[in-house]
Amino acid sequence: MQLAESKTRDSFPLSGKKILKKTLLGVLGWAVLALVSLAGSYAFLGSANLCQWWPALALGILALFLLAGWLTYQFQRWYFAVYFYDLTDDYVVIRKGPVTPHEITIPYERIQDVYVDQDLLDRFLGLYDVHLSSATASSGLEAHIDGVERASMEGLRGILLETVKRRISKARQG
Repeated sequence: MQLAESKTRDSFPLSGKKILKKTLLGVLGWAVLALVSLAGSYAFLGSANLCQWWPALALGILALFLLAGWLTYQFQRWYFAVYFYDLTDDYVVIRKGPVTPHEITIPYERIQDVYVDQDLLDRFLGLYDVHLSSATASSGLEAHIDGVERASMEGLRGILLETVKRRISKARQG
């Protein structure tokens, strides 16, 4: 698996904890599905029959759960490997998605805000998401670099804000 490389990603790398976070969330989703399956089995088989089938059912659900967790982890490793971002002279380029790649290119002149956020799991793992917002409604959701640690977040935010400030000053003078 070849890592997506850029000077920016080398200088401000994604954290491997991002893989852990996404895997935990995926496994949590599969756990909810397993609980719903158990509830459905109970409703379908009834309590007497469920006791008879319980060991096989539990083993099957556990095996599916482990397989789903392993597949989720492998997919997240792949996603992490192809996640590309770079700060060029004129644009911020972000490309994500191993199966259906999605690329976002934003000229510095269009960036209106650079903000950082953390969800609960990010806070626990020490991860940050760096968002770039422009005049479009979905830019803050789509144009972001997620899963960086504090030093990378501060570096990215500092460079982005400085470049945007310099570009705005240049446009006002020219």
